[in-house]
Amino acid sequence: MRENTVYVIENEQEVEGMLCLNPCRVQFGREELTLSYIVAVATGQKYRRRGIMRRILTEALREEYAAGKPFVFLEPANPAYYTPFQFAYASRREKRILKNDACYHCRAVDVGDESLLNELSACCNAVLAEKYDIFCLRSPDYLRRVCGEVSAGEGRVLSVRERQASGGEKLIGMEVFDYPDTREQDARVVLPDAATLKRCGTEPFIMARVLSLPAFFAGISLREEVAAEERKFFFSLKDPLIAENNGVFLLRATKRGSSVERLSAETERRQHVTALTPEELVAVFFDMQRAPWAEELTSYRAYFDEEM
Repeated sequence: MRENTVYVIENEQEVEGMLCLNPCRVQFGREELTLSYIVAVATGQKYRRRGIMRRILTEALREEYAAGKPFVFLEPANPAYYTPFQFAYASRREKRILKNDACYHCRAVDVGDESLLNELSACCNAVLAEKYDIFCLRSPDYLRRVCGEVSAGEGRVLSVRERQASGGEKLIGMEVFDYPDTREQDARVVLPDAATLKRCGTEPFIMARVLSLPAFFAGISLREEVAAEERKFFFSLKDPLIAENNGVFLLRATKRGSSVERLSAETERRQHVTALTPEELVAVFFDMQRAPWAEELTSYRAYFDEEM
């Protein structure tokens, strides 16, 4: 059973505001990390506009920074609530329709079938790893949580098997229909691209906030086509919430990864230094926008769902 962390401000009578950090096992490049998914962000109506959520969110972010986390993430009810805290979009949700149903056999996932849950977890992780550097790892517990949440809304979680020409079926992934009237293009899917008949566009989905700079840049490297074995990038950062992130830094990038070194303020007068914000780091290195200064660097390909 995972343990959530709940931050609360309360008085003698009631809770004024709260948020919850749900721990998620995340594939982060070649590493597996436990990162926090922010949920249940709320302020009591009569306590709004008093800075309560700023106090709670700042405390949570600083503690996550102290733990060496590269970032936190959330699904915003309204992105305007989180941009003042330097959150920016880090992933898009793809909308697509499965190919001819005659080729596939979709069946409701039985949460009591431990063998199926193990097989489906491994299958989904393999599908995601083919395309993404960052994603929440599926496990039997993860799938049970998804099924429990979806069943509360009378939705469906389906395993998808592809019928083989030689006979038999091969498990290839899953579809999640959150409600009885969820359209197929709005279903949450983990399936190989080859199973897609039609793509129906994308939409910004999950926001992230940079925390520890060394941890965040650890998975960034020089692109393979770059002739040099090492490049140095000088940048400055202004972070209103995490004072330790303020300053001038040297990003030393190689084909194997990157390291970040804090420099003296005098460096800014001697070197060409690119001024950045936490939001720009998320947008550029989660491949949501391009930046000329980062063209020789890799970016993260991230997939996030409505992580339970």
